[in-house]
Amino acid sequence: MWPAEPTPYHLVTLWLAGGLAIGLLTYASFVLDLDVTTTALAYLTIIVLLSLMDSFISAAIFSLIAIGCLDYFFIEPRFSFEGSFRRHLAMLFAFLVASFLVTGVVRQLRSTKLTHRDQARVLDLTHDTIYIRDKNDVITYWNRGAETLYGWSKEEAVGKTSFELLQPVLPVPYEEIIRTLDREGRWEGVVVQTKRDGSKISVSSRCILSRDESGGKLGTFITNTDITARLHAEDALRRVQATYLAEAQRLSSTGSFGWGIKSGEIFWSQQMFRIFEYEPDTPPTIPMVLARVHPEDRRIVEEVIKRAAEERQAYNFEHRLLMPGGRVKHVHVVAQPRELEPGHVQFMGAVTDITDRTQAYAALEKSEQRYRYLFRDIPIALWRNDSLPTMALLDEPRRLGVTDLGRYMDENPDFLRRAMDVTRVVEANRHAVRLFGARDEAEMLGPVERFWRASPQIGRKLLEARYAGQYSFETETRFATLDGRVIEGVFFYISFPLEFRLAGETLCGFVDSTDRIRAQETLQRVQAEFAHAARISMLGELAASIAHEINQPLTAITTFGQASLRWLDRAEPNVAEVRQLTGRMVGDARRAADIIVRIRKMIAGQAPEKMPLSLADVIRESLVFLEHEIRTRKVSVFLDFAPDLPQLRGDRTQLQQVIVNLMVNAMQIMMTVDSERRGMVIRTALQAPELLICSVEDSGPGVKSEHLDHLFESFFTTKESGMGMGLSVSRSIIEAHGGSISADNKSALGGARFCFTLPTAGLEG
Repeated sequence: MWPAEPTPYHLVTLWLAGGLAIGLLTYASFVLDLDVTTTALAYLTIIVLLSLMDSFISAAIFSLIAIGCLDYFFIEPRFSFEGSFRRHLAMLFAFLVASFLVTGVVRQLRSTKLTHRDQARVLDLTHDTIYIRDKNDVITYWNRGAETLYGWSKEEAVGKTSFELLQPVLPVPYEEIIRTLDREGRWEGVVVQTKRDGSKISVSSRCILSRDESGGKLGTFITNTDITARLHAEDALRRVQATYLAEAQRLSSTGSFGWGIKSGEIFWSQQMFRIFEYEPDTPPTIPMVLARVHPEDRRIVEEVIKRAAEERQAYNFEHRLLMPGGRVKHVHVVAQPRELEPGHVQFMGAVTDITDRTQAYAALEKSEQRYRYLFRDIPIALWRNDSLPTMALLDEPRRLGVTDLGRYMDENPDFLRRAMDVTRVVEANRHAVRLFGARDEAEMLGPVERFWRASPQIGRKLLEARYAGQYSFETETRFATLDGRVIEGVFFYISFPLEFRLAGETLCGFVDSTDRIRAQETLQRVQAEFAHAARISMLGELAASIAHEINQPLTAITTFGQASLRWLDRAEPNVAEVRQLTGRMVGDARRAADIIVRIRKMIAGQAPEKMPLSLADVIRESLVFLEHEIRTRKVSVFLDFAPDLPQLRGDRTQLQQVIVNLMVNAMQIMMTVDSERRGMVIRTALQAPELLICSVEDSGPGVKSEHLDHLFESFFTTKESGMGMGLSVSRSIIEAHGGSISADNKSALGGARFCFTLPTAGLEG
């Protein structure tokens, strides 16, 4: 086939070939002595053939050349363009017109054929199946997609009817499809067809009717897309979804139903049969439903069904079912009407088995009743605070990224006041009303700030605990009552996390210990008096040591004074030596004065003076008191102090009394062992970040196991001449300093060990 746009080389070749063909035809016709008509027909044939190879212009040129040859060679007089030209003009013009018409028609037919061939080639390239059938349903075209999908070649398919070849299963009657094609000119639907190997496939079929200019049927253009895999996937998905839905209904105890008002037809899911306990193959009816309804609820259910059928309005209610055997179920029914077709309303709804939830609510209600009774009548002051405003206020420093709320409140003094203002008491029990001196519960309600006046720092501690995420808090504090009293005791609160139903509320409580605290203070005064008496009784035993300790600085003062006089009596007095000796005398005098001051305080029973102290210094000072006693009893004392211990806050004299008492007890009990084995170790360590520990260990025989639990009781003693007050007073002193004291037989030296703990100076004593 020549190219659509000929090149110059092609044109030259074509024209040379055309000229040669016309020349040969002219020669042959002249030799054969053919007439003009026959020669003209031969020329016309060559011109038509040449026109297929080029444009209309080439055909026109060859037509003019042919006319010239006819006039010159075959019209009398020959070999001349004169003479009878006019007589044959009509014939030559008819030849020219016929040449143009015939070449035009031939070229148009050829172009149409090429177009159809290109279109067919394009249709062969598509993956969809395309075939054309005529008005008698005979297949006239079959593309490669159809060959691939169905298995029949074009030669096998063309000429057969589609029903004979594909055996289609139509979704609607064939006559209805024909009517749709006649009315709309097209039809679409899913058709099941048979392949050459006998397998079935589902295709999405689109049919387009082709008509001629007069409206008559020419044929049908059909394109099919294989959707078998998609339909299988959709079917599998529907099955999975149905399985999930059924499982979800089973897990949630919810069944679905449909109810047609006009037809009376009812559809139930599997879970509906489980809820009503009917066999799945039983057709559901309204009487079946009513048969399971509890007799006391049947009238309500019948009324709801009647009103729904008449008014066609949604319904939502709960009722009971009475099952075989007397079991009772609670169900929640909800339904909405849907108009699927004009005048045809169907209810779609769900039934949920809420038996467990109803029972849980009943149990919860009973539990809440018990809680209400407990809250109202328990002999502890209880009240509830609305803490949502406080929580909202705490978001303010959180948004600023504050990590230390205490420092933030120091920098913003107004923050604590605002927190106290927005936190309000919303409910109080009877005991709280009486304890806080209110006339009734209404007087208790309001800002909590009224009760914190006696101890304003407690509010600060509460906010810090809440900011740190603590849901419970307990501390000892004071409260100001509404009638002007101050009460003391243990305060606690419990705040509920967000996932609880009571989120945003804080349950507060107060255990009044005012009388106990007053009694404890009285006991402490009595114990202090006993301690004073014990210190007086101890003076006799310590008199020799005290006299020895005072005698030492006095002797040193005398010695240094005499030496100073001798240096002064020399011919040349040594003033520098005298000055040095005088300084030593002053130091010894101060040492004697300090000893006397401490003894006076012990005897006078003055109130404790708490100040920052070094535990190691207190122990060393106590050793000074007992230096003479230690030498006399031949006891070896070892000190094992941990380095860099923090200071504690306490009364120096009282703590010295405890250490002296423990050391004296240890020395007395070691008198039963050989002097070579008498040893004592005093250790200090940091037991916790804010807690010091001190132990006094000896090498004696230890404490009898039956005496360990009674050592610190008042008037209990293991010594014949003892009063039984030393260790009791020591325990009172240690506990008054916020610590504890204990005894065991775990000494590294094999004897008894007495340990006491004390908080560091960072905590209140």
